[in-house]
Amino acid sequence: MFLIILAIIATALNYNPPYATTPIGDSPESGYQFKVILVPLDSRPACTTFVADLAKIADINVVLPPNEIMDNYKITADKQALRQWLYEESKDADVAIISIDMLVHGGLLASRQSVGTQSDIDNVINLLTSIHQERPQVAIYAFSIIPRLLIADNNLTLQHQKNMMDYSVLKDQIYTFENPVDIKKLAELEQKIPSEIINNYNMLYQQNMLQNMALINLVDKNVITNLVIGQDDGQPFGLPNIIKQRLYHYISSSGKSHDKVMLTRGTDEVALTIIGKITAHLKHYQPKVFVAYSDETVPYTVMPYMPHSVATTVSEKIKLVNGIQVNTPEQANFILFIHVGTQTNQNSALPNAITKIQALLNQGYQVALVDLSQNFTSQETLFPLLLRNDIELTKLIAYAGWNTTSNSIGTAMTQATVFTATLPDKKTEPAIVNLYKTNLEFLTARFLDDWYYLKEVQPILNKILKFVNIDPYHLGSYYGQTDAVIRSIMKYESRQLLYSTAFKKPFTVTTNKGAISLAVTSLDIQTHLPWERTFEIFLKPSLSLSRIVSDQQH
Repeated sequence: MFLIILAIIATALNYNPPYATTPIGDSPESGYQFKVILVPLDSRPACTTFVADLAKIADINVVLPPNEIMDNYKITADKQALRQWLYEESKDADVAIISIDMLVHGGLLASRQSVGTQSDIDNVINLLTSIHQERPQVAIYAFSIIPRLLIADNNLTLQHQKNMMDYSVLKDQIYTFENPVDIKKLAELEQKIPSEIINNYNMLYQQNMLQNMALINLVDKNVITNLVIGQDDGQPFGLPNIIKQRLYHYISSSGKSHDKVMLTRGTDEVALTIIGKITAHLKHYQPKVFVAYSDETVPYTVMPYMPHSVATTVSEKIKLVNGIQVNTPEQANFILFIHVGTQTNQNSALPNAITKIQALLNQGYQVALVDLSQNFTSQETLFPLLLRNDIELTKLIAYAGWNTTSNSIGTAMTQATVFTATLPDKKTEPAIVNLYKTNLEFLTARFLDDWYYLKEVQPILNKILKFVNIDPYHLGSYYGQTDAVIRSIMKYESRQLLYSTAFKKPFTVTTNKGAISLAVTSLDIQTHLPWERTFEIFLKPSLSLSRIVSDQQH
């Protein structure tokens, strides 16, 4: 019954803009002379299509492995086939972006249970060395992830997750403070948890640390051009933080190429931030970023799943793309506007933030908006107020509000960097319009995915699924039906966005022939559930831009 109820809202309507327009066709592709091969963290869109779509803005061609050798939720990837694919594709590549965890374990979920062995690590190290020796022109950008604090869930560990989280936090607190009370608590916990689980948990981080040390050595030997070590979901204290500190010490004490190794918080967004770094390097561009916050508490807020403050995450993501933070908007290439909504600031921070954003856009600043919610609810976000106040959404150069703080800041920072780095290269009107269109399609995907789906559709859908005893994380035989319902709902939501005044307002673009006014006149989307769960969707918009030839109403 729930499928029928939800499907009723799907509708298909024709859109007629309230002004005269002339359709603009796509300009010829630039040819994508620069080839990047990507071994992603896993097969989710955030790790694959996000990267390829952002690279497209900069005229970079990202080549992904065939689907048949990739992972699919809890089915690990074919590691041997992926290694062979990487070796073959690197023959004519300019850059390789490589998830070490994919090659060693077969994906992110597999890495949390340390599926890979020391032999796998050795084989990957040898593979990277061989590629560098045979094809030194290929720049290797590798990334590796320190596992999340929460132990992977399976039949053995599920009932011990809470105790293991406390164990991990206490280990770090004792490592830092050596408090006798904490030492006693840890000893008591160790009596409650099976030793096999504790040993496996500790070995997971030990293996990960040795893997990262081996990668740092490859940087020192110039095999790896650049290494990013990300940290999966964590807290201010936990065993992952100990590993991170030991890696910092290893880099600083052994004289390694510290300027080529970056430790950061985050996982899913690491590959796409590397695209931002590559784009900036190719364009000889160092983004100057002014950071604005919706209120004075935001930079000091520690968000869920994060080990440190919002401001620290911002600094890391700016550094990842080789950017610099400036003190005034006038000095900046773009403004990174960060909002964190909470239950207590909805009545104060939200209206003030809207006023600030409107003022920045009216003054002609390029604005990248990060729209965060401490409780991941729509009521704490800015987006509905942007719609309600008819703020020109198409004037934003980036938007993000998905999953964790690190994911969102990294995505918005990268999109803004790629767009502002590429804009000066475009000399003709068709090329400039096509750049705006490509960027706007990624922007539209973020509106529909980060807000409409994750904040509005998914929470309600999950409640209905659970009500009829369907697990949203294991759809099983209900996958096809649920997928069809989501396609219908998201089609409906895309029409709501298209019809909104905030989205259909014309925006001005400066070309070699002067300023022209453009507007979105059509929007179609492709969408489906990539895995048998509702946690994420694949969503690809396709829109048409038209030139405004008259402001008069029909």
